[in-house]
Amino acid sequence: MIGTSPDQGTCVKTYFCFIESDVLSIPHVEPLMAQTDAEALEEASALLRTHASGIAAHVLCGEERIGTVRPAPTQPNSDSNETIPA
Repeated sequence: MIGTSPDQGTCVKTYFCFIESDVLSIPHVEPLMAQTDAEALEEASALLRTHASGIAAHVLCGEERIGTVRPAPTQPNSDSNETIPA
């Protein structure tokens, strides 16, 4: 069956990360290898760090927005692990 795990018979989630840039008008899109929402957000955060002009990474699973991560702030009193839920 396409889209299912042969040993479990359940739907496999496919996560995508949209990297928003402060220099490009079209986001960069990459599929994620994550198996859970939390793993997808962690992977998106790591991916965002590889994009110098990235200002946010939006994680989607199908039509559902899982959340958004942003780069670590430069202000000392800001929360560097802030995740904005869907």
